[in-house]
Amino acid sequence: MSASAEWPPSDVAPAPVAPATTSAPDSPGWARLLLPGLTLSLVGLSLVVLVRMLALPDGARFGFLSSNLLTPGLRTSFLVSVLAGAVLPLIVAGGVLLKRGARAVADVERASTLLAPLALACMLPALFSNRFSHANQLLYLLVLGAFGLLGSTLLRRTLVALELQPGPRLGEAIIEGLRGLRRPSPRVFFFVLVVIASAAYAAYFGFFTIRNHHRLGTTAFDLGICDNLMFNAMHGHPFRAPVLMPDGGNGLASHALFGVFWLAPFYAIYPDAQTLLIVEALLIGFSAVPLYLFASTQLSRPMAAAIAIASLWFPPTQGPNFYDFQWSTLTPFFIYWLAYALATGRRWLTIVMTLILFSIREDIAVDLVGLGLFMLLTRIRPRAGLILAVVSGIWFGIDRFIIMPLAGSWYFPSLYSGLFSDGENSFGSVIKTILTNPLFFVTSLMTEGKLIYVLHMVVPVVFLPLRRLPFLLLLLPAVFFTIMTTGQQPMTMISFHYTNHWVPFVWLATVLAMVVIGRARDGRPAQLAALCTLGIVMLADTYCFGAVLQHETFVGGFGRIEFKITDAEKKRYADLKELVAMIPKNASVAATENEVPHISARMDAMAMRITPPRKMDYLLIGRSHVGGLSQAALNGALADPHEYGLLAQRGDELFLFKRGHVSAETARARALLGVP
Repeated sequence: MSASAEWPPSDVAPAPVAPATTSAPDSPGWARLLLPGLTLSLVGLSLVVLVRMLALPDGARFGFLSSNLLTPGLRTSFLVSVLAGAVLPLIVAGGVLLKRGARAVADVERASTLLAPLALACMLPALFSNRFSHANQLLYLLVLGAFGLLGSTLLRRTLVALELQPGPRLGEAIIEGLRGLRRPSPRVFFFVLVVIASAAYAAYFGFFTIRNHHRLGTTAFDLGICDNLMFNAMHGHPFRAPVLMPDGGNGLASHALFGVFWLAPFYAIYPDAQTLLIVEALLIGFSAVPLYLFASTQLSRPMAAAIAIASLWFPPTQGPNFYDFQWSTLTPFFIYWLAYALATGRRWLTIVMTLILFSIREDIAVDLVGLGLFMLLTRIRPRAGLILAVVSGIWFGIDRFIIMPLAGSWYFPSLYSGLFSDGENSFGSVIKTILTNPLFFVTSLMTEGKLIYVLHMVVPVVFLPLRRLPFLLLLLPAVFFTIMTTGQQPMTMISFHYTNHWVPFVWLATVLAMVVIGRARDGRPAQLAALCTLGIVMLADTYCFGAVLQHETFVGGFGRIEFKITDAEKKRYADLKELVAMIPKNASVAATENEVPHISARMDAMAMRITPPRKMDYLLIGRSHVGGLSQAALNGALADPHEYGLLAQRGDELFLFKRGHVSAETARARALLGVP
């Protein structure tokens, strides 16, 4: 993947795309004007639709887009103005032709080519409607994808036409302008720009994820687990996490999180769940820096910076950032560094990044197998690709099938239960199904939810990762860990961390696709068209599904995220901190789901979902978070009315019980919590 490496090899390079041309001079005038006239008419119609749609109130626009609701009088007015918009350009073009005669035919053709992208303007109100996009996700993504493909093509033709005009070429003018910006520091300007964008991302998401934590929007599964795991690791027990395994089991049975060894020193600076949220925001935000460095080995610096910054707006990146703390959200940062190391031949950086990725989670090694095979089969650093694929495959086999089973069993094979065969509950059984019944396997992939998920991954980047078959090698591991699963909704939702099997490879493929586009005959205009279209499509998608441009419909994890914190929630958090301060740091505590991340930085913490619960020193109960499993566990813990007494209470919401404590208020607290 070095800058000097040719990809794809010359024998499979795409055929050059001819620039847009006009009809032959001796073709009949009416025939030459048919397509330009239609184009200009569509442009006028589209612009009028855009203006009329924007004039509608938001609710009326949503009703019109989703259900075709419009009052008769308004619809008539709409129709008249649309027809006028379609006819007016023809009248103007006709006037020019009458005045200048045959000499104006070429001008009309040129005007239609230059203005053609505006024919898609009528789609913008739908593309920037967060209500419409969430109510009709499949339709929205299909429309957005069509806009991207058509827009890229039309804009390329426009830019080619501009390149062919006399005088300075557009590409040269743009590059000269960018050079002017870079003169004070040619090698640093775009790098600094990316660093600023990364810092802004980290600050924004760090602030709001901590606010979500203060709103008690984080949970035992998984922030409480990770916090408890890190606290135990800091104290010499690297795989102990009673929040996950209250019976004292080894956390390696769940995931091989060897990364606790290198993260523990940073966590020790301030051992608290909030530290993990900050680390997550920092590494996700600053992943744009190594992506820029890699892209700049393949593309111009301005284009590399644009792609790196666009990656931060990607909704599949932002959604998981609000689902507690997940180790896999850290992987893009290190994968981009690995790509940069491979592209520049930095052997030691390659080794270090590979080892860190191996330590994050066992399944990341499979992602690296895909990267290695891609490098091998496309002849980009084939030797390095072979080594990476083999070493990653061996490590995954040792890690997943030897080390982890020694620690105990876990439920992850059941994620593929719909593909089990012959009564076996294993990955081997899944492989048997794929090989012996491929039709059944393929049909299991063909669901609307999975199609929506894939479109969320490829539409915002204008399908660039799908434009060359070899790029699919980068995405195959992601397909295995998400699309192939059965009956597990989080695996195919962009609000969960499983997106990070896709995210880094989508962007690496996007960079390489831009390289391929640049090798075409009209490469410079085609690259610029693809980049501009990607920017517009990404802006629309992140407006509807991202966390920055609007806060009404953003989903992180299982539900919609609230970005504001009320006075009542501030008081509840202050009350919670007061109760937590009453608990000795060496005491064992069981808490309800949303309270666990606030007490999990201790050796012994447990989620109040185990029935019957292990006897703990303290019980911290949030009344609004009692239900289902937690109610049964609470009833079991307080089965003996004399074992736990109410130590403190804040309103009728937060209760702290202490084992062996006696209080006259205990009976009332039990009644409020629904304990028999």
